[in-house]
Amino acid sequence: MNREELEQVIKAACANLDEGQVIVFGSQSILGTYDETELPEYATLSREVDVFPRSGIDAPASPAVVEKILTLNGRLGEGSPFHESFGVYVEDGSEYGRTGFCLDPVDLCASKAIAGREKDRVFVAALVEDGIVTATQILGRIDDYGIEWPDTYDADKDVALGRARNWLAGLEKFDDGRG
Repeated sequence: MNREELEQVIKAACANLDEGQVIVFGSQSILGTYDETELPEYATLSREVDVFPRSGIDAPASPAVVEKILTLNGRLGEGSPFHESFGVYVEDGSEYGRTGFCLDPVDLCASKAIAGREKDRVFVAALVEDGIVTATQILGRIDDYGIEWPDTYDADKDVALGRARNWLAGLEKFDDGRG
């Protein structure tokens, strides 16, 4: 995915939600900070964009927000005509005034380190090895600000944190002073 494709998804999501702003999270939010030419190839392989309605920040489980997410999935989700036409799609959840708020790269990597899936580790490692972020920055973000666990998280939080910290400590060898 490239930045132009991300912008296209943001515009379509805003138009379909009848909102001026959306939140972009997940791996492709990195394109809010960096152009694809500045990133390692692995960082731009995903064809999905995780989007959430900005109006849902205060009441994420409200019926109106749930309806908006269902609308996004139906109109712009995987297998939709939008996906078939443009090759990119909205996951989960040339017009002006449309905004996609993207995660800070360090926050994104902290989230992916805690998730700990193989695809997340490969993504974070590629950004660290390329000098986009450092393992020290990611560890600092986790340690300085902590993790706000969702009510639905039912795994052992201490195990997830320990696994992420240990893995990131192993990546610090790539930091070489950029922290």
